[in-house]
Amino acid sequence: MRIAYCLVAIPLLLAAPAMGDTPRSAERDTAAAAPDTSTHRVEEIIVTGSPLEQQVTRQELSGEEIRQLPGFGGDAIKSVQALPGVARPALADQGAVVVRGSGRFDTRYFLEGVDIPLLFHYGGVKSTYNSLSLSSVDLYPGGYGTRYGGCVGGVVEVKGRPGRADRWRRVIDTSLLDASVLAEGPLGDDVSLLFNARRSYAGAVLDAALSDDDVEMAVVPYYWDLVGRLDWWPGADDHLFLTVFAAKDRLELIFPDESEGSSDVTEATDAIDMDIYFDRFILGWDRDFGPGLSNELRAGYGHSKDRGHVFGFFRFRSEFPMYTVRDELAWRASDRVRARLGLDMTWAPVDYEVEVVGWRASLEKMTFSDHAAYANVELRPHDRLTLTPGLRHDHYRHLDEGATSLRLAGRYVLDDDHVLTASVGTYNQGPQPIGHSTDPIYGNPALPPTLATHVVLGDEWRVSRRLSASFEAYYNTQERIPVLADSLDLNFLPDAEGRMYGLEMMLRFNPTDRFFGWLAYSLSRSERRYARRPSVDLEDWSPGDWVPYELDQTHHLEAVGSWTLGGSWTVGGRLQYVSGNPSTPLRSYAGDYYEFDGDTGSYVPAAGSYLSERLDPYVRLDTRVERRFGGWGADWSLYLDVQNANYFVYNSPEGYVYNYDFSKRKTYGWIILPALGLKVDF
Repeated sequence: MRIAYCLVAIPLLLAAPAMGDTPRSAERDTAAAAPDTSTHRVEEIIVTGSPLEQQVTRQELSGEEIRQLPGFGGDAIKSVQALPGVARPALADQGAVVVRGSGRFDTRYFLEGVDIPLLFHYGGVKSTYNSLSLSSVDLYPGGYGTRYGGCVGGVVEVKGRPGRADRWRRVIDTSLLDASVLAEGPLGDDVSLLFNARRSYAGAVLDAALSDDDVEMAVVPYYWDLVGRLDWWPGADDHLFLTVFAAKDRLELIFPDESEGSSDVTEATDAIDMDIYFDRFILGWDRDFGPGLSNELRAGYGHSKDRGHVFGFFRFRSEFPMYTVRDELAWRASDRVRARLGLDMTWAPVDYEVEVVGWRASLEKMTFSDHAAYANVELRPHDRLTLTPGLRHDHYRHLDEGATSLRLAGRYVLDDDHVLTASVGTYNQGPQPIGHSTDPIYGNPALPPTLATHVVLGDEWRVSRRLSASFEAYYNTQERIPVLADSLDLNFLPDAEGRMYGLEMMLRFNPTDRFFGWLAYSLSRSERRYARRPSVDLEDWSPGDWVPYELDQTHHLEAVGSWTLGGSWTVGGRLQYVSGNPSTPLRSYAGDYYEFDGDTGSYVPAAGSYLSERLDPYVRLDTRVERRFGGWGADWSLYLDVQNANYFVYNSPEGYVYNYDFSKRKTYGWIILPALGLKVDF
């Protein structure tokens, strides 16, 4: 559940392992066979563009690819944002993973099957889970099986790895943004330990980057995260592990010349302050009971604590424990029949407080939950055909209501080079943003779950030994989407609809000793239909018209390449081209209409047709140069990773800033973000 993250948004919106096929002991063997510390080491990290099991497609990146990806600073989880179907996030929420035109809160994040509220630290600079401790990252953009629910968009699942079982290893990685340390090794023949910690000092970098701006502002940000993991193999058929994961973000922006809002809300009327913390304790037990029968159990406990304010306009505070149990029993009846039966239980009693200027404070104790049971069967009626029908039911305690999902996936091996894929299914989630939408003062407690349908068709094509391609078309719909109301004394009503459709293509050159890369392109459309006017100051409005979604991006191209030169030098680049986001023009900018407020003595904006214009295209170039060498019993890597390297030539627009009467405007964009770093592995 994304309670912590979504409660932060309350005031803002007012303005698994495969089914028994691999013995559990193989995980221990993998840890024991961890690669050495030579300069050609390849860490076993996998990033996929679709689920590993029961699903219709799969895309995979190796650990060496991830480590060298330009613009990501070696962060494997961030590479998800370069895969087909993932939208370029807005500047205000660069850590969002918006897939196939769904909403910002429609994607769930998991660690080992346990829900986590944040995938990225502030600004999307780094993921909250350090890649040094990572085993794999799976992106489920749509059409996924019954293992996942409580969302109508996508799923991102992060999986950690055991520590080395053969010897102790240590890594120090420091750059202009942060520094991290890793230690891992055996505690005996059957036990391994891994510990990883990271702390940022990005505030100084951001202060320097913003020093030339016209806005007088002091930046006081930092983040830290840590991962600890203990693995135990008591026998050939059992694997137990305990993961401790914690992360914290602190961001304070001080504007000395500003004073906004009311001191009754907060005395710091010249600042924006955000403080977000969460932790998770996860106990995992994988057990093989015998031929064809296995079980995967995950039990999690966590704690989240958030607080903050934006000038004197509003403040928030939330605190809650979180309990999770996920269990999946898998049975392989024969080579043609496999079955899974699972429970997915999450429970979080939340204590929160929100106050908005001009409103009375909301002080509530609410329990949010998603209690689900699911089942699916994988059938092979023919050697070339696999069908996976499934059923899932989610019950939301805070709504006192549930919803059932039916899903079907299929794979057909056409020939040696082509695999045809298809899936269709229904999905549901609690009203979003969670907490805000059902709050008795700022929301509507009577909202029902949001419903969705996914339809996917695809083709996996092996062009040659080194070249592969994938094509996937989708059509998704959503209904009962909560939106802000303008009547009936209700702040939300579930009367919006959504439709998203598109075509995704990925051409990938599989890694060699000298080169890897891919070309990904998405052609898409995301639209919404509102029963009521989405903004009270619109020039005109026709209820029932389909309009673009605010992150609708027609064209999205990603070109990524990395070259190894002479065995020790690596250079790479990432070019991103995205259609400009929709925007609502102001009539005053067109020069045909102005509004002046005599009470305040200032002009006020008057909106034109809703989202009828687009910003100029977004173009971004990221580069990476790395030099690797050995010495003093260690591997050394000196690297320079630059995000938005085209800043001085073309700074892609993120929005507009207007003058006093809104008759003139200029664009603003993101900063250039260099990361010069040194990594030592010994």
